[in-house]
This record gives sequence, C-alpha cells and structure tokens, in this order.
Amino acid sequence: MNRYEKIAAPAVAAVLAGCSTPPMPQGCGQEQFDAFLPRYMSDRPFAVERTVFPLESIDKAEGKTSLVSREQFAASRLLADVIKADQLSTRQSATPGAMELNVFKPDADSHLYFYRFRQQNGCWYLWQFEDSSL
Repeated sequence: MNRYEKIAAPAVAAVLAGCSTPPMPQGCGQEQFDAFLPRYMSDRPFAVERTVFPLESIDKAEGKTSLVSREQFAASRLLADVIKADQLSTRQSATPGAMELNVFKPDADSHLYFYRFRQQNGCWYLWQFEDSSL
C-alpha cells in the first residue's frame, strides 16, 4: 500500500460511513395480515405509513399505469369507507410474503379492485393498486 492509499483509505471510509443509510428498524416481527388489515383499512395515518410511495396504480380499462403520491393517497377515501359505501365484498389470496385483497361488487363487473401487499422486515405494505372494473 502506498503512502496515498494509507492516508486516503481511512478518510474515504469515514466519509462513506457518514453517508450510509441508517439501519432499518427491527420491523414488526412476523405481523399477521389478518391483524394488520383492519387497522390499515380504517386508520389513515397508519395506512399512509404502510404504503409504498409512489404507489403504482394500474387502470386496466384504460391500459395505463400511474404513480400516486403520498398527498394524493392521503386525500383519498379509506378502504373501509369505500367497501361500506359501495357495498363491496372482499376476498384474499396469499403467496409467500405477499397478499392480494380483491375488492368487488358481488354479481357485477362494475367494481373490481386489487390491493397488493408485500411483507418487508415483517411489516405489511401496500405497493400496488389495480382497477380492473369494466
């Protein structure tokens, strides 16, 4: 190692250490989806905290994908309110580390939504919304 490397290496390491991302919180253990979902559906601050932004939003009818900001999401209706007001039903399907919530109007194609959640550090997060309504 030359003189420059001996002097520069510790300085570069110190600078890089100062720029590193702080460690992620320990997470939620192994949060159960059935315990997470009711709170996510009815608690706005919690829903905003547990959504990945920008949120990917797919509109199947128009064939386009858009990104939803934190502000847009925070101004939208809570999922529990949408289900109640529009008299919708839900169904869940699971894959390892992921869950899909299908929200639909029974016997109709007019309301068909998919909320896709994934587990990160033991916590559930919404990462994608899809509107497949006709």
